[in-house]
Amino acid sequence: MSEFENLEAMELSMDEMDKAAGGANRYKALTEKAGFIIYKVKAGDNLNRIANAHRCTVKQLLAWNPKITNANQIYVNEYLYIRA
Repeated sequence: MSEFENLEAMELSMDEMDKAAGGANRYKALTEKAGFIIYKVKAGDNLNRIANAHRCTVKQLLAWNPKITNANQIYVNEYLYIRA
């Protein structure tokens, strides 16, 4: 398996993932077990700022979040996976 248990799951919406994992708490536990946290994008965020705050690189953020196709375009309330 890759860094995340199943990269295809990262393409699902949070609601779909919640249903697939059996509830938000179970999904959060599975994500943490895989070594990731879930970060909710806030107004004014960009990948560089998020990477600096979490001591990683933009390249790593893009690898962990294959749903991001344009590094200059993220959205408020979007969820990102970050290696804990």
